[in-house]
Amino acid sequence: MKLLTPIIRIVDDDKTVSDSLSFFLNLAGLQTRSFSSAEDFLRSDDPERLGCLILDVRMEGMTGIELQAELKRVGSDLPIIFLSAHGDIEMAVSCVENGAFNFLVKPPDPDKLLDWVSKAVAKNKQVRREKAYAESLREQFETLTAAEKKVSYQIAKGLPNSRIAEILEISERTVQSHRANIFAKLDLENPVELNEFLREMQNS
Repeated sequence: MKLLTPIIRIVDDDKTVSDSLSFFLNLAGLQTRSFSSAEDFLRSDDPERLGCLILDVRMEGMTGIELQAELKRVGSDLPIIFLSAHGDIEMAVSCVENGAFNFLVKPPDPDKLLDWVSKAVAKNKQVRREKAYAESLREQFETLTAAEKKVSYQIAKGLPNSRIAEILEISERTVQSHRANIFAKLDLENPVELNEFLREMQNS
């Protein structure tokens, strides 16, 4: 995770709107970057930077909703706040159901916009922290041998050495050796901690 100042991306083909939003958010101490189209955003944005996306629904070329679908396809974790002068309840519900953080009607109330932008950035930071933690667990897990990994999944189920040996068709002494290595390498003490380790590693 890039530990840099979050960027509020503004994607709107109306320069007046983009400039107005940027000016307001800059006054609030936030860093912004404006894009004149969805295509421009996809070409130029740095997805590694923390932040969120303020996105116009209706634009020439790729629409905001189409950009949302593309970002979802590539696994982007940037929270999206939709803005639209043409929005309706059905459109708002659809955007949120597809993962949008919120949907506001143009022109948005400044205080409400700032509140939602702050919440979106906080959400993105939380998601990035969780991903970084899960990645650190995966890297630690990769220090295990292939045989130790197999044994670890059985230990996490709370199975005794004798049962694990039977399932994996290895000796009980080998299981005991693997168990000791697993707990030492992962810095864990018991099957409950191992189960939690594996769950957190796999949940992101």
